[in-house]
Amino acid sequence: MAALDDFVNDLTSPACLAFCAERSQIPAGAIKKRLDDYAAEVHVGARLLRTIPLEGRRVLEVGAGLGLLSVWLKRQGVSVTLLEPGAGGFSENYRLMSAMLEWLGASDATVLPIGAEELDPNRHGTFDVICSVNVLEHIPRLEPALEGMLGVLATGGVMRHTCANYMVPYEPHYGVPLVPIKPSWSASLYPSLARQELWQSFNFVTYDRVARFCRAHGLTYRFDGGLMADAFKRIDEDPAFRRRHGRAVRSVQRLLSASRLLSLLALVPPRWATPMAFSCWRSD
Repeated sequence: MAALDDFVNDLTSPACLAFCAERSQIPAGAIKKRLDDYAAEVHVGARLLRTIPLEGRRVLEVGAGLGLLSVWLKRQGVSVTLLEPGAGGFSENYRLMSAMLEWLGASDATVLPIGAEELDPNRHGTFDVICSVNVLEHIPRLEPALEGMLGVLATGGVMRHTCANYMVPYEPHYGVPLVPIKPSWSASLYPSLARQELWQSFNFVTYDRVARFCRAHGLTYRFDGGLMADAFKRIDEDPAFRRRHGRAVRSVQRLLSASRLLSLLALVPPRWATPMAFSCWRSD
């Protein structure tokens, strides 16, 4: 989508960086590095929602980051509320978000600076679509947060999320392998990483954990297929995404591409693929 590409490219323009640096008091270089990651996630979010009719529906983006996906949706006429607690390794997000929303002419956006577990239908209303992009793995108390989202999900509504799947013993933010089955034990392998706020935010969510939650709450759920193949292709197409992954993963990607086996990754069951994306809704 050319319009989406233009929107994303504007985010890293010198004028935007200078404006946000002045407003947020964060160095422009640090903003640029962060935007390289966040801007790419706008495309991920757009793909995540592409099959869901949004016209006339209320949307809640959980972990909205800098608000980029939500602003894009607002420009398409969608009613969007942003939820961003600004915690768990992203403590500067709220300040930078305010500057970015001002630059994008969206200072009137509704922002909830709370955790998802604090959502209350009496105070915040209900939403037809609740979504998140690479957020669930950073929520310390995942099940209460999902229950909070479920509590504000309107009748006939759907939740749509994408995140890492730690059934696969690999940590995509740092590009390092993890202890199979018990990924939280990996902290002893990477003591310098384990001291970082970002690492400490990981809850090591898995396919099984999400499926158990859905079954326990009477939800119908569906996981997307083929995402791991898409992720390997993205290594070729997205320099910021490529930098986050270790040499071993990049070498595997080159080998699979050269041998034309990359498409076979699309056959890996979602339970054993990362990232994962899923939809869930009330069965009634």
